[in-house]
Formats: sequence, C-alpha cells, structure tokens
Amino acid sequence: MDLTVRDATEEDAHGISALLGDMGYPTTPGTSAALVRRFLEHPGSRLQIADGPDGLLGLIATQTVPRLDADVLSCRITDLVVSSRHRRLGIGVALLAAAEREARRAGAPRLDLSSGDWRDDASSFYAAMGFETRASAFTKRLDTT
Repeated sequence: MDLTVRDATEEDAHGISALLGDMGYPTTPGTSAALVRRFLEHPGSRLQIADGPDGLLGLIATQTVPRLDADVLSCRITDLVVSSRHRRLGIGVALLAAAEREARRAGAPRLDLSSGDWRDDASSFYAAMGFETRASAFTKRLDTT
C-alpha cells in the first residue's frame, strides 16, 4: 500500500475526527483542529498520521516524558488508531515504527502505552510487535470545573 507517515496539521482535522470516531471517541473537525494545535504547541508531543490513497488511514500520538528511574526518558504512545476499513494492512506497524523513530530521536530508550482491556485485537497486535505487559494502568477522572 502506498503510505506516507507525516506530522499532522490543522488541515487534517476532518480526517482525524473520523479516525477518533473509529476509536470510539467521536468529535467534530473543529475540536480535532484544536487537539492538533495542542499537540503542535506542547513540548515533547508529536502527532503523526498515515496518509494514503484513501485519505487519512491512521494516527499515532506520542509524548516524551522524563522519568526518575534509570531509563531517564520514556516515549509514551497516548493514542494509536487505524481506520476500521484499513486494519491488518501494515498501517499500525508503520505508525509504531514512526513512534520508535521519535523515541530514538528524543533519546528515550523505551516506548510505553496502555490499551483498554476490552480491546483484544489491539492487545494481540501490541504483543506481536514486541510490547510486554509490565504493569497495570490506573485512571482517576478529575472534575476540572
């Protein structure tokens, strides 16, 4: 498949909105444009998309963060989604390779991610790509109003 992985721009908002909807997080193109801006402005953040003949086929968002352990830095994959119509075509592999290049560029010796327990296909994919279950993820939603 003819595929280009590149940095996202605000002009990609419509396609990003569709991808987020595929992941179960419906949003508007306007909101997606604001999210892209936030990634572009936040130090250590990168939002990359897989662009193909059918438009935007996937995205990966990373954040390089400092750690207090011996690894010093970690590159955290905060989001990864491939269009439901284009899964199992190597797009996720290409996006993970882009995240690995970003981690190496930043000097981070590790990639971290979390995935919902209900996403069995994603868990199998990550294991096949060399990720190991090393910890449990905990989330506490905070009221920010």
